[in-house]
Amino acid sequence: MTILYKNETVKKQFSSEYKKKWRYPEQVKKKLEAAENFILNAESLLDISNYPPFKLERLQGKRKDEWSIRLGNTGYRVTMIPCDDDGNEIVDGDIMAQCKMIKIVKVTEVSNHYE
Repeated sequence: MTILYKNETVKKQFSSEYKKKWRYPEQVKKKLEAAENFILNAESLLDISNYPPFKLERLQGKRKDEWSIRLGNTGYRVTMIPCDDDGNEIVDGDIMAQCKMIKIVKVTEVSNHYE
């Protein structure tokens, strides 16, 4: 899969290219790097949805177009938006029905869900 980023700040939060500057607890750093590797090596969003530790779920309310994966029991999550082959956000239709064809995600945030 391909990972796009909402902006440069998000890229610095998620991409292991910047891991020396990360200010996360050590356990979160390891999980974040593992999540990035898993996504990059996944064939499609289906692989991510089928990986139980991530618990892929759609957000609600103002963020209803975004999805999240959990970084284990750390309280941290990564939010993303599925994209089509041209990098355009997919916000309509049944994403789960399309997930085998979705090969690009746009990471929008890395955050501690409970803060």
